[in-house]
Amino acid sequence: MQYFTNRLPLRAAIAAAALSLQASASQDVISYIPPLKGDLSLSGNFGELRPNHLHSGVDFRVGGVEGKPVYAVAQGYVSRIVVRPNGYGNALYVAHPNGATSVYGHLQQFAPAIAAWVREKQYAAESFFLDVSLDSLAFPLHQGEQIGLAGNSGSSSGPHLHFEIRNRRQEPLNIMQDGVYRMSDSRPPLIRQLLVYTFDTVQGLPIPEKYRTLGVRQAGGAASLAGSDTIAVDGACYFGIDMQDRMDNSERTFGVTGCTIRLNDTVIFAYNMSRFNFNETRYCNAMLDFAESQRSGAKIVRLYVAQGNRLSIYRQVRSQGIARLKPREKAKICITLTDDAGNSTELPFWVKRAEKAAKKQAAGAPQQALLWFKSNTCESGGFRVTIPTGTLYESSFFELQTSPPDRGSASPVYYVKQPATPPHRAVSVGVRTSIPERLWSKAVVVRMDDNGRKNALPTTFKMPYFTASSRSWGRFFVEVDTVPPQITPVNFVDGGRLGSAQQRITLRVKDNLGEIKSYAGHVDERWALFEYDEKNDLMHYYIDPERVQTGVQHTIWFTASDVAGNIHTFTCELHF
Repeated sequence: MQYFTNRLPLRAAIAAAALSLQASASQDVISYIPPLKGDLSLSGNFGELRPNHLHSGVDFRVGGVEGKPVYAVAQGYVSRIVVRPNGYGNALYVAHPNGATSVYGHLQQFAPAIAAWVREKQYAAESFFLDVSLDSLAFPLHQGEQIGLAGNSGSSSGPHLHFEIRNRRQEPLNIMQDGVYRMSDSRPPLIRQLLVYTFDTVQGLPIPEKYRTLGVRQAGGAASLAGSDTIAVDGACYFGIDMQDRMDNSERTFGVTGCTIRLNDTVIFAYNMSRFNFNETRYCNAMLDFAESQRSGAKIVRLYVAQGNRLSIYRQVRSQGIARLKPREKAKICITLTDDAGNSTELPFWVKRAEKAAKKQAAGAPQQALLWFKSNTCESGGFRVTIPTGTLYESSFFELQTSPPDRGSASPVYYVKQPATPPHRAVSVGVRTSIPERLWSKAVVVRMDDNGRKNALPTTFKMPYFTASSRSWGRFFVEVDTVPPQITPVNFVDGGRLGSAQQRITLRVKDNLGEIKSYAGHVDERWALFEYDEKNDLMHYYIDPERVQTGVQHTIWFTASDVAGNIHTFTCELHF
């Protein structure tokens, strides 16, 4: 691994200078050191397609264990501190003289002075959650100063350091592509398969459909179709690719950060994951073929810009990336993939248009058309969904499957099969069912995903529907929830005594329908800071001798509530 400590490469330096409104020219060139000591390796790269977002930084590996020291990559000051049980967990934002901001996420701990300040703020607000901005006087930093320890807080699936550099507009930058740090990488992107999509005209709407899936052979950066090098289509088409990248000395897979399509040497589609705005990150869902993912499990990136896709990563896109050929025309297609190190893979082939396009019409019962540029409301049986303008990336059809009540549901189960792509904005889901009025306050709309996980949604009742908002499709039904969250001790028993080496009290707090709406912990009737580890359903109270006398008996009070308003208060006596 190599890294630059003297200056940004010319391309990034010019971009930084153009974005600077106040800093001097000398300040626009900044030296970054690594945030971790030793050889660096990645477990995730910039722009990877994650659930409902683009990955906005890089994930540095830390050997699978928490506690590795993290350092400020340049002079600056702590400009923002966030503590939350999901997302980046414990995160620090450091502002630098050139207007850039470096971000350090999933930390196990902050540096002692920062940690003490955070703790005071949490106790003052009586809240574990914290999101506060600071001025340059609170925590100024020298380059290389330790600011915390790498960890696994928030939505992290394992110990690592999530790291970003953002420009003055708070747009995350692809620091590997810009050469701020370099990894050993001589391996070109890998193309696993090619998909061809054509358009079926249904009720007057051009609806994309998968046409063919083709195998690909590859040697180094040269790829070819496994069969004939000519694809016959009967109309306009676009392409999708199952692709991934690898680096030297690692079997982890990474996202491919650049793609270009040439039609007879004319660029008709290109994207480059060099930067993006957080306001647009959810548009990444428009890049994926969710129907194919549900069918085969493959993550297919569509080389096509849907009408409602507002991602700014695209360059030189003509006709949305669609290849439009005249009858009997044959055209050469060349798809080029590039990674952060500049390695590339080319896949050339030919597309031939049939002499006359066949008129196609989908079989089966008529379905309700959903138009991407307007709001849509669909009702079927006891189910209603309202889809606001700006929610769909392209026109689709509404397909609903209904099954009898199951596993305690108080209504039939309604499965939204189409559209398959998650909605960009929240949709309003209404379920109609008959339950006694005395139970209305405990009735919630539940969304269940394909893995059977349930999540109760905040619900209102307006005759005749129980209504909730959702930013995901799935199976929806009403369930009467009278079960409060479960609270169980993990490392102690009621009336027991903590050992002298035990520094924390741990509770497991879990709800039958997935979400804890609020909680509060007290020791001897005084509010106590319980840190929420959401992904493991744990609450940790670290014994604080400055606030609680040790060596005596204490009363622990912990209260948790769920979306349906069920409350459980746990109490016990404990000596520590």
